[in-house]
Amino acid sequence: MTATKTEKSKMGFSPSLVLGHLVNDTSSNLLSGLLPAFTALYGLSYLLAGVVAMTFNFTSSIVQPLLGRWFDRTQTVWLLEVGLAVNCVAMSLTGIAPNYAVLLFLVATSGLGSAAFHPPSFSAVMRSGGSARGRAAGIFLSGGNIGFFLGPLVAGLLVSAMGLPGSLLLLPIGVVTAMLLFGIRARDREGAPLATDQTGPLNKRLLALLATITAFRSMAIQITMTFLPLYFVVRGEPLLVATSIASFYLGVGVMGQLVGGHLSDRVGRRPVIMTSLLAGGLIFYGFLNSSGLVSVLLLAISGSLLFASWSVIVVMSSEAAPANVGAVTGFMLGFSIGVGGLGALGFGGAADKLGLNLAFNLVIVSALAGGVTALLLPPSRK
Repeated sequence: MTATKTEKSKMGFSPSLVLGHLVNDTSSNLLSGLLPAFTALYGLSYLLAGVVAMTFNFTSSIVQPLLGRWFDRTQTVWLLEVGLAVNCVAMSLTGIAPNYAVLLFLVATSGLGSAAFHPPSFSAVMRSGGSARGRAAGIFLSGGNIGFFLGPLVAGLLVSAMGLPGSLLLLPIGVVTAMLLFGIRARDREGAPLATDQTGPLNKRLLALLATITAFRSMAIQITMTFLPLYFVVRGEPLLVATSIASFYLGVGVMGQLVGGHLSDRVGRRPVIMTSLLAGGLIFYGFLNSSGLVSVLLLAISGSLLFASWSVIVVMSSEAAPANVGAVTGFMLGFSIGVGGLGALGFGGAADKLGLNLAFNLVIVSALAGGVTALLLPPSRK
C-alpha cells in the first residue's frame, strides 16, 4: 500500500488508470489494423471502409459528453470498468462477424464502451494533477497512445497468423483487465479520496477555440491512423509491414504526448499547440513526397508533433471549465472522435475519386489550419 501511494503521489493519480487506458485504446485501434482485412473480406470500397471507422467514432463521440455530465453529478465509479469491458469484448468479436451489418453493430457497441471509459478516467486525472496537469495528462494519455501503437501491430500479427478469428484471443484480456482495475481502484478509494473539485466560471470563448483546433487536429490524426496501413498496402507492402509502420507512427506519438504535456507546464499551452500543429503538417508534406527510410523518418517526426498538442488541449479545456471537468473532457474527446470519423469518411470518398496519395494532402491542410487557429488562443500562465 505504501508503494502504491508513493507511485500515485509522483504521477498525481493511480497508475492503474494508465493500464486501463492502454488496454482500452489497444482494443479501439485494432480497427485500424483489421480494416484492410475487412476491406478484402467484404469487398469494400474506400468509402464503405470509411463508414466502418466512422461508425466507431460516431457512437463513441455522441455519448461521451452525456456520460461525462452524468459522472460529474453522480460519481458513478463503475462506469470506467464496464466501458472498458464492453469495448474489448465487442471489438474482439468483430473478427467473426458473419456479414457487414453485424460488423457495423459490433464496432458501434465497441464505441459505446470507449465512450463510457474516458470521462471518469480523465476526470480523475485532471482533478488530481495539481499544478502539473500538463505532465499528468501527458502520462495518462501516453497509456492510450501506447494502446494505439499496439493496436495495428497486434491486429496485423493475429490476422497474419490466424486470420480474422484471431481477434478473439484479446477478449479475455479486456475482461480480466477490467476486473483487476476495479479491484485496484476500490482499494485506492479506501485510502485517500480525490482532490476536492474546483469551481470557476465557464470560458465559452476558449472552449469554442479549442473545439475548432480539435476539429482540425482530429481530422489529420484520424485520417492518418485509419488509412495509413491501407496506404502502405496499396504501395505494395505486406500487411504486417504496413501495420508495423502504422504502429511505429503511433509509438513515437507517445513521446510527443509526454514532451508536449511537460513543455506546456513550463512555456505555456498556446506555444506548444501552435508550433506542434504547424510543424507537424509541414513535415507530413515531406513524408508524402519522399520514399524509403527518409519517408518513414519524416512520418515519425510528424506523428510526434501532431500528438504533442492533445494533452495540452485537454488540460486547457479542463481549466476553462473547472467545475465540469468530466462533461467538458467528455465533450472534447467525443467531439474529437466524431469529427475525426467524419473526416475519415470524407477522406474515403476523396480517395475513391483522387487516389490515396492526393487525398492525403487533407492531413496537411487540416494540421496547418489548426496551427493557425491556435494563434487566437489567449496566453496561458506557465
